[in-house]
Amino acid sequence: MTQNSRQSLIELLFLSLYLDNHLSLAEDEVLTNALDALGWEADLPREIFIFQAFAKAREAAGDELKIDAFVRSHADLIVSDGTAAPALTWLYKILGSDGISMAEERFLKKLEKRLYP
Repeated sequence: MTQNSRQSLIELLFLSLYLDNHLSLAEDEVLTNALDALGWEADLPREIFIFQAFAKAREAAGDELKIDAFVRSHADLIVSDGTAAPALTWLYKILGSDGISMAEERFLKKLEKRLYP
């Protein structure tokens, strides 16, 4: 996975967490493991990126047009890098760790349509 795809995936993960307003212990554990497994290859420290990514996700989560734009731009980058399958796998693994809520399901379907038109 490229660093650009990795960062887009992380931001999509954080957006999905905001959409259902719930982070379970199971989700948190799988998310932490995923962040470690994905690795990091940027000059910017991962922790700083994570704080910035949470802020971007929080900003987008409050508005349907912003959510659509966020999903579109991140999904397009993931598709262009050829990493749609692993990105979607990680999203399902993390969100499914405590059961997929209605909000998460809508988000995943929207994202799938963008990743696999």
